[in-house]
Amino acid sequence: MGKTDYAYEYIKGKIISGEYPPLSDISEDTLQKELEVSRTPVREAILRLEKEDLVHVYPRKGTIVSAITLDLIEDVYGVRELIEPAMVLSSMHQLDREWLTGVREKILNPPKDLEGEKLRRYLIDQDTELHAKITMGCPNRYLIRLMNTIIDQNLRLRIISSHPTEGEGSVEEHVALIDALLDNNRRQVETLLKEHLEHSKVRTIQHFRYREPVKWNV
Repeated sequence: MGKTDYAYEYIKGKIISGEYPPLSDISEDTLQKELEVSRTPVREAILRLEKEDLVHVYPRKGTIVSAITLDLIEDVYGVRELIEPAMVLSSMHQLDREWLTGVREKILNPPKDLEGEKLRRYLIDQDTELHAKITMGCPNRYLIRLMNTIIDQNLRLRIISSHPTEGEGSVEEHVALIDALLDNNRRQVETLLKEHLEHSKVRTIQHFRYREPVKWNV
C-alpha cells in the first residue's frame, strides 16, 4: 500500500469510527507526525476524502470533517432505497448459503461476553458485512462503485446514531432477510429489504432529531 493510500485509509477510518467527529478540525501537521509521512500523501488523501464528501477543505484555512445532517441521511438512504434492492436481486443467486447461515448464527447468537458498546459494534459489523456482501456481487461495476461510497457514509451514520436498545428490531429484520435469501424468495427479499431500509432511515433520523432510538413491532 502506497503512502497516499495508507493516509487515506487511516483518516477515513477515524472519520467513520467517529474518532474524528463531525465538524472537527483535521490537522495535516499532526497527521504527518502520526503517519511519519510528508505533507503530500496527507494532502492527496484529504483531497480524495473531499471528493467522497467526508471532509470539507477550506483553502488557507484548514480541513474539517463533514457534518451529518438530515439532508445527508435522506440522500444516503435515498440512494440505497433506489439501487440496493436491484443489486441484491441481481446477485442473490450466487450467494454462498453456508456463509449466509453463518452470518445468521452470528447475528442471533453473539458472543456471550459482549454487551453495551461492544455488542453494538459487533452487530454493526455483522450488518455491514451482510449488506456489503450481498450487493458487491452485483455485475454492474458502476453501481458497485457508487455503493462503495454510500457504504462508507452509511457506516458512519450507523456508528454515530445506533443504540444498543435498537438491536432487537434490527436483528429480527436481518434474520428475516437472510431467511428469504436462503429460500431464494425474490419477492420476499425485495419487500423485506425495502422495509428494513425504511426502518433504518427512520431510526437514524429520529436519533438526530431526538437522540432516542425507535423500537419497531415486527
